[in-house]
Amino acid sequence: MKLDVKLFGTPRILADNREIVLPYKKADAVLYYVLLKGSATRIRLSELLWPDAPVETGLKNLRHAIYSIRKALGWNPFCEQQRSTLTISPEVSVVCDALVFSSSGAIGLYSGDLLEGLSIPSADAFESWIQEERRQLQAQYLDLLLAAAQDALARGDLKTAEQCCLRYMQTDRTEENNVILLMRVYRAQHQFRKAIELYQAICKTLTDEYGISPLSETTELYYGILSEWNASVDEAADSSGCLLLGKDAALKRLLELCNGARRAPHSRCVLLEGEAGVGKTCLLDWVLKSYDLSDYLICRSTCYQTESERFLAPWNSVFFELISELEARDIPIPTQHAKAASALFPALPRDSGADASSEFGYPVQFNYETARQGALMLLSAVSRRIPILLIFEDIHWIDRSSAEMLSMLLRRIQNADISVICTCRDILPAHVIEFADLAERDKILERCRLQNFNREEARQYLRFYAPQTLSAEQEEKIFQSTSGNALLLSQVIGSLEDAKKLTTIASGMENIIGYRLASLSEDERHVLELVSVFIGLAPFEALSSILKKSVIEQTYLCCQLTQKKLLAEAAESGVLEYGFAHERIKAAVSEKLTVTARRMLCLRVAEYLQQKQDESCSPDQLVYYYEQGGDRLHALKYRIESLERDAGVYYELMPTLGGRVSVERQDDNRLVEYYGNLETQLASLRQSCLGSDEEELNRLERKLLHAQGCYYIHEGFYDKGLPALERLLRVSMDAGSREMALNAHRQYVYYGIQTCDKELMHRHIEHSAALVHSSDTPEYGVLLRLRGLLLLMHGKYEEARETFRKAIRTFRTLEDCVDGKYAIHIAGCYNYMAETYRLQGDYGSAFSHYDQAINYNRNRDYYPGAAVFYTNYGVAAWQAGLRDEALRMFRYAVQIYAGSHEYSAYPIALSYLAYYDVEDGCVEQAAERLQCALTLSRRIGSDWWTGITLYMTWKIRKFLEARGCVPPILSALWPVDEREHCELALRYLRKLQPRMETDEIEQALRGL
Repeated sequence: MKLDVKLFGTPRILADNREIVLPYKKADAVLYYVLLKGSATRIRLSELLWPDAPVETGLKNLRHAIYSIRKALGWNPFCEQQRSTLTISPEVSVVCDALVFSSSGAIGLYSGDLLEGLSIPSADAFESWIQEERRQLQAQYLDLLLAAAQDALARGDLKTAEQCCLRYMQTDRTEENNVILLMRVYRAQHQFRKAIELYQAICKTLTDEYGISPLSETTELYYGILSEWNASVDEAADSSGCLLLGKDAALKRLLELCNGARRAPHSRCVLLEGEAGVGKTCLLDWVLKSYDLSDYLICRSTCYQTESERFLAPWNSVFFELISELEARDIPIPTQHAKAASALFPALPRDSGADASSEFGYPVQFNYETARQGALMLLSAVSRRIPILLIFEDIHWIDRSSAEMLSMLLRRIQNADISVICTCRDILPAHVIEFADLAERDKILERCRLQNFNREEARQYLRFYAPQTLSAEQEEKIFQSTSGNALLLSQVIGSLEDAKKLTTIASGMENIIGYRLASLSEDERHVLELVSVFIGLAPFEALSSILKKSVIEQTYLCCQLTQKKLLAEAAESGVLEYGFAHERIKAAVSEKLTVTARRMLCLRVAEYLQQKQDESCSPDQLVYYYEQGGDRLHALKYRIESLERDAGVYYELMPTLGGRVSVERQDDNRLVEYYGNLETQLASLRQSCLGSDEEELNRLERKLLHAQGCYYIHEGFYDKGLPALERLLRVSMDAGSREMALNAHRQYVYYGIQTCDKELMHRHIEHSAALVHSSDTPEYGVLLRLRGLLLLMHGKYEEARETFRKAIRTFRTLEDCVDGKYAIHIAGCYNYMAETYRLQGDYGSAFSHYDQAINYNRNRDYYPGAAVFYTNYGVAAWQAGLRDEALRMFRYAVQIYAGSHEYSAYPIALSYLAYYDVEDGCVEQAAERLQCALTLSRRIGSDWWTGITLYMTWKIRKFLEARGCVPPILSALWPVDEREHCELALRYLRKLQPRMETDEIEQALRGL
């Protein structure tokens, strides 16, 4: 007989290599106590575990526990000769990790606190015994760890010493002897930043938890390490050249930020300010190159003048680098936040895997605020795994939305390990001034101003870099012409390297850079001119293709310009790209570029991108280049097509999923204004267009009307939506555009669905049928789906189900793929079929079909409709008496609604959840949900949503009245008289087919 007992961490017992699970905790407690103590009297055990019971009852309970132990083991582990005492039989071989550790001090056996998770309610004496045993064993463990770490450090085994100290900190982070030891280990490893971070952490912990400061020994060690670190930094800076001259204060602040020595814990952002060419980027590059930041995840982004109005442009670069770094370091990506943020940032993954239950299986629809919050939470979640350093260069060009998001981040990173470095010129736009001033006032940003080199520093710079010896007079003349500006000094030195002899010295920024540019060959100037029109970096492939150069020729030209410090090379994800070494060089090239030349180059870039047609080319880029190239027609074309494509996904009831939707969608609050601007541009082009463009403009007008119709109908703005649809239908029929006419009829049907206008639905479904000429088209499948829904609304359930089956067969014929572009249509059919079964009370069949609807397309990047399916599933579960399941489904639904732009059935989910809130006593939250449900129902004009919401308010009313308390915050939402309340609900419910809710209220009304 053998017992292998693990008592550290989660306990486990093996009897003869077979795992044993005892039936209840007190049986566990009996065996654990006897094993650890060696023996125990029965009276002692009964007092420990049944203190409130009479002695006889306690002993009886103990006998039952012993019987349970014997039964589970299959044999008796206790000595049978002893009646009043329990002792482990000598015939039983016991191997227990806690006993071996206690006697031998083998650190490796300690895998967690003693009996983790074991707690015996109403047995205070036993709990006290456990706590004392845990404390003694833990103290022994920590003493052994500290001794092992000291011994390893003495032997020079720094790795083992570090591991022992870190294991100690997992149990106790406040023991200063261990902190001091680990700081010494880091000092020996020259990991000064880690040592200082450790000191800062112990300071915060001791202050927050005990209101005390560290020991003087700890503080002395900290300052010693700080001095040693500063000396190493100074030594590295001295060996790097003279570019860092005069930047000591800024360098120290940057290294403090990266070092984690946050004496001002709220100032987690440093803003380097200074005129163009003063050396901000050079200083930043030196820090990143010369300082050990290997345990930081660094995301660096540059703001460009050409992108100063482009929505979240620098943040896109940040998240692209973030994901690349996470993958390279094999750090799991927090999928919940990534999915929410992916609508804004396409680099983020949208699919969490096959398990739909974890995140419902559906990335939710785009919502700007939810996506932005998701992005910030993603950064915070990642920072808990690895420190993050965000770098934003040239924020004088940052767009307003990016500045707002950066401001939000700085105010939320107090508890996240995120540091931020920004650079900017000394002349800032109003929104950046506001951002910097408010952040500085709130002490979340510290400004560091960089100055030009003084006369002596400029001389040292020239003596270090100049290819020839210069006289004092020449040095003074160069200083006067450059004012000590680092960029200009480097360009003068470049001129000296080109000429090999000092002849004349240009004066001023433009003249010095212009002098450099004038010395270039024609081919080199062409490369610079083309690079200057690109948003951000210019791909090598694009340069070679547009300039008609061979790879070898283009490589030579780019290398020459890089060596001359005019261009800088970058390689991201294997793509070679080029940008200017400094923004002022780009400005100088752009200023010399004629308007005509710039337009031609922008058109060449647009044509190149249009031919590429890949994921890297967004419609917004094409719009930009065509606008810069003066091609208003193509710019308008891509604006409208992008808008219509987005509307076809975001504002369709059941969209067909084609290519990726735009991630830079217009803010919904500005869409009406945006539509007006596009109409104005369209009208302007009509007045000036050639006859050959007339048909294209007509086509764009139809697309714009379709986008407007989708948006206005979806939002309930029928006064704008219906005229747009009427006009779309008219111009489509006049032009013979069958596709757009079908789109118009379908939007009319959606309007009928929202307002429960079955006659209008029937009329436009039949009009659509006249335009569908084949049964093997997606239009025919959509027609069947809508016909089936109309039959469902008329209560013809079996006929509706057969129609839905035909629709599913049609879509599967077109594309037999569970995650294809027609998957949402198929899922919608299953959902409607489930509804027919629910309305007939066949909940088993309903649940089966809801499952098919939810699971059918779980792997799609984008899946509208999931919230509706969960809502309907929840209603069915409620009606079937499965209240817990219903609650889970409603919560899923509301979470998706809140993070998306879906409305369909949203008030229903809200009103049911309000009932659960009332049951839990959360009346304010219930009132908020009901108010939102009623407001949305009335705006959309849905009899269905309004009727169900009023029905649930009546259910809540009855629940509260039965308990004799109706809070005013809720009673204000319904009529004072219950009869009036019931009649109001029936006024809407009776417009629907007979259903359970209607019958219940009618019966209650008869009893009033």
